Amino acid sequence: MILFDGVLALLIVVLAWRCVTAGDLYLGIVVFIVMGLMLALSWARLDAPDLALAEAAIGAGLLGVLLLSTWRALPGHRRQDRDHPPARKAVRWLAGVASVAFGLVMAALLHALQPDEDAAGALALGRLTEAGVEQPVTAVLLNFRSYDTLLEMGVLLMALIGALLARTPLAPYGAATDDGTDSPLIPVLATTFTPLLLLVGAFLVWAGAYGPGGAFQGGAVLGGAGVVLVLCNRLQGAPEAGILLRLLLVLGVKVFILAGLLMLPLEGAFMAYPPGLTYPIMIAIEFCLATSIAVSLLLLFTGTHGVRVPER
Repeated sequence: MILFDGVLALLIVVLAWRCVTAGDLYLGIVVFIVMGLMLALSWARLDAPDLALAEAAIGAGLLGVLLLSTWRALPGHRRQDRDHPPARKAVRWLAGVASVAFGLVMAALLHALQPDEDAAGALALGRLTEAGVEQPVTAVLLNFRSYDTLLEMGVLLMALIGALLARTPLAPYGAATDDGTDSPLIPVLATTFTPLLLLVGAFLVWAGAYGPGGAFQGGAVLGGAGVVLVLCNRLQGAPEAGILLRLLLVLGVKVFILAGLLMLPLEGAFMAYPPGLTYPIMIAIEFCLATSIAVSLLLLFTGTHGVRVPER
């Protein structure tokens, strides 16, 4: 497997170089998506399945679709732009060289680190029975370092607000049309794959208690189901968000904070859960976080304040 790992590492470097030096924007996006899939495979080879799932679902999946949709919305997106002025080509090659140099420096620094093997992960691995779940990553995110996860959700909401203020909607308002959606694959995607994506997303959230998965991975897949519905013209952007959509956006943060406050009189500390209630509380938080993540990613894709079922 050493040969496979070496080829994989070399392929990632080549794809990264090609991504920043590609003369065509569309080609650069496609290469970026392929590189994301190779990165997911590399995380799997490093025994980090949670990161592999997140990279495949968000880095290569949703982000790739978002970049392609943005490219399609650009004026004259079908024009090939391989012929650039020399100065522009120089900037691309300079960016490529800088990226490779930065990667080599980071690799050298990481190789020089000498972590304490006895202390690495000792807290999570040694106190899983108290954490309420069997998965160390979930235990760290929702119990041992729950403040970090709460702030990450706040950052996601702020990113959504900033994107909505700065972007032009990719899912236009108004009545839906069938233009460009007459392919026989559209009904199959909307009616067959969307329920499967919802099921896989829910399973990943639930499986995060004892194996690879969790709110971010499951929420990304659930958000991908919404993206499929938008691409199939089963959902469209709306200028205003309804009360239900707003509640879903803040559901994860609200439940996270509420759970910590309600347990404060019992445990004497914020976000300290009673031993007998730790597992159900963390599962409830995980599903609420996944719901908010899915809705946030969907709105980041559409660039609209809300979504609705189109009138036909």
